[in-house]
Amino acid sequence: MNPTAHSSPRLIFASSPPGVTVETSEIPVPGPNQLLVRNACTQVSAGSESNFLRHGPQSYGLPEGAQRANIGYMAVGRVVAVGRDVTGFRVGDRVTASAPHALHVVVDVNPSASIEQVPEGVTDESAGFVALGDVALHSVRRAGVQIDQSVAVFGLGMVGQLVLQFARISGAYPLIAIDLEDERLEMAKRSGATHCINASRENVVERIREITRGAGAEAVFHCAQAASILQTAMECAADRGSVVLTGSPPGNATIRLKEELLRKELTVTGTYEAGLTETHAYWRWSRSRNRRACLRLMATGELRLDHLLTHVVPVAQAPAIYQMVLQGSKGWLGIVFKWE
Repeated sequence: MNPTAHSSPRLIFASSPPGVTVETSEIPVPGPNQLLVRNACTQVSAGSESNFLRHGPQSYGLPEGAQRANIGYMAVGRVVAVGRDVTGFRVGDRVTASAPHALHVVVDVNPSASIEQVPEGVTDESAGFVALGDVALHSVRRAGVQIDQSVAVFGLGMVGQLVLQFARISGAYPLIAIDLEDERLEMAKRSGATHCINASRENVVERIREITRGAGAEAVFHCAQAASILQTAMECAADRGSVVLTGSPPGNATIRLKEELLRKELTVTGTYEAGLTETHAYWRWSRSRNRRACLRLMATGELRLDHLLTHVVPVAQAPAIYQMVLQGSKGWLGIVFKWE
């Protein structure tokens, strides 16, 4: 990767054939309400980005007909130029922002901007994951997790691991982690899981009933990429418990209405955070407030990501990394690209 003085590398995603290439483009110029940031790291949102490669740009929310794009939404770097109307930021500030995989990015600064100052004590490698921390924390808030409330988390990718940690911080007990990979379950123990279940070897419903003395889990989080496990999640829930859809699984789910939803009076909640860019009287937890909470907890050591970062690699290795991700969930979890 040897860009010229006026060019900057970036990752370009294509879905036909699926793959990722490192290309260069002109360094962007910030407008009046924008910052130019030189990224040190960008973090991979494996679910969203692999959906682009598997199912096309529309699965990523891009318009019909777009076949190639510079995607991604987690980055950490330093401000190198400030638009004339921007206040609150200056050259040299270390920030985390919603920005694609690229060395140089422009970031809008407005009331809904996804950009935060990174405090001392938080590494570049961890800081970018506050975007997923925001998703996980919102989910735990919507579930209203309480001290000694039983929690089960299906799917121990990065979002599931973060949900587990926020439930731990909220005082939940027991904390039950469910996945198909022993490696991710071992990581879940370090995230705070009190019990781990490998769904490929054990009957999940029976094990959760055993752990909860027959009651079921009071809050069940669906953080997996398989839509079909919604029925199992409902079977694992306690009477009048909640099932919270936290991941973004593609496809459809089939559920029984009478046995679980009706008779157990379950609450099934989807979480997406649309329209939560600012606080209001009935929901004070804006996305920015969640991100700041994540960064504060990282700085104090209460929220830890170091054990979840399996690949911190130069961006030149990106094409091979995405091929690994497309092959399945074994052998990786938190992925960070270094741009320096």
